[in-house]
Amino acid sequence: MSFTRTNAGISNLPLFYGAEVIVYTEGGDKSFSIQEVEEGKFNTKSVDIKFWNGVFKSYEYGKKVEFRALGSKTASKVICEKILAGEIANTIVAKDRDLDFDEVSHFDSPNILFTKGYSWENDVFSKLSTIEQIESMLLEQSIPDKLLQEIEFSYEKFKNIGTRLLRLEMIFRESNKKFITDVNGERFFNHKKSSTINRESIISFIKQKKQEIPRPALLTQDVSSLCPILNNYGKLLASLSLNIINYICKQHSDYKSIPKQLIEMNMIDRFINQQSINPDEYYSNLISKLEAA
Repeated sequence: MSFTRTNAGISNLPLFYGAEVIVYTEGGDKSFSIQEVEEGKFNTKSVDIKFWNGVFKSYEYGKKVEFRALGSKTASKVICEKILAGEIANTIVAKDRDLDFDEVSHFDSPNILFTKGYSWENDVFSKLSTIEQIESMLLEQSIPDKLLQEIEFSYEKFKNIGTRLLRLEMIFRESNKKFITDVNGERFFNHKKSSTINRESIISFIKQKKQEIPRPALLTQDVSSLCPILNNYGKLLASLSLNIINYICKQHSDYKSIPKQLIEMNMIDRFINQQSINPDEYYSNLISKLEAA
């Protein structure tokens, strides 16, 4: 027989683990329903845990925390509702912002944290971090200007295409359809041929997907102020950065293979280390508000 915790039980849960607060994140190998979460099931390992743990440590959050990855956005949303209603205490939810701006406004609580970008990937796989990662892998004193220009060009090309992708993503969502988030972002890159996103592959994909929504397809929201780097599908931006790293490092060094997961972990560590040198005001404010709550 499964034991389901009451709201009071959830609030007191940290005491059983020598913690003061439980932080629920997304990610992990398995997705749990809210009933399973209330029965005490969760993932102990998740890239999301690594990211948020780094943020909490960078800004010296004062309470002892235990992280739990739920996999399910549905379960985390239910917990957010309970936090907002004041039904549970000693609980934090840390999640990807996605393009759910209405949800961000609705869940206005210091105990509900959203990433600055669409997801943690948008914050981690920046142009600066990509340059630093390549610099750490090449056996040269500094990256040659030619390579810096190539990285710059690759990000600029992504921004130009990304503006259109962002508009289409919003149009599809208004029709309750998935667009770029429905596929693996790696399909639009080929590190053996180029450091940039494949424009032809993107155009082909758009032509194929456009048949899924009724015409005329009009966007009712103004997205002109949204940065295509911060607001496009995070895994697509991660694919761009990883593709640049693979292409340049294999062209200019003896690397035969570069483990994706290892680079991913290095990039998260790089982002966290940057916080002590150049704090991100967004994340600094998140933790400050949490401390003051």
